[in-house]
Amino acid sequence: MANIVALLDSMWGWGGYHAVDEEAPAYFRINPDNHSGRRLYSLVGDHNLLVTNCCKTVQATANHHGDPDPIWVDKNLSFLCTQRMDLLLVCGRVSKATFRSSSSRLPALSIGFDSGRFKTRNMAEWRKYLAIDHPAARRWSKASIESTRQEIERLCRVNLTSSK
Repeated sequence: MANIVALLDSMWGWGGYHAVDEEAPAYFRINPDNHSGRRLYSLVGDHNLLVTNCCKTVQATANHHGDPDPIWVDKNLSFLCTQRMDLLLVCGRVSKATFRSSSSRLPALSIGFDSGRFKTRNMAEWRKYLAIDHPAARRWSKASIESTRQEIERLCRVNLTSSK
């Protein structure tokens, strides 16, 4: 089983654990009952899934979005890489833009978008990422869900094989 991290844009509706505008958790297990959670769990299958966000403050609703923070993303992904992250799903337009800009902020995460890989703190250790639509986007079809699911499985298989 692979360890997958999904990078989303903002956290909202944290069930009373955090108030609006408070700092969100650095990473968490997404609720499988919300739309994004259902889609992500459907895409990753039996693999382990954690989520981190581009915005570090909790938002009032799904329609509210905070300001993306590339340094926050660097810090969270750098830590998650130390926990054996096998695949990063960069979900949606905001996450893609923040992920691109975060690489230039801190040397801990050097990203090569052309190769579809990124380096962790241990620069000899390579991991992979996959840029996908936001899980709550309306443009997902049965075919795109299935092809994304297959690509995630393929990338996880490659990572698990190469790490042995």
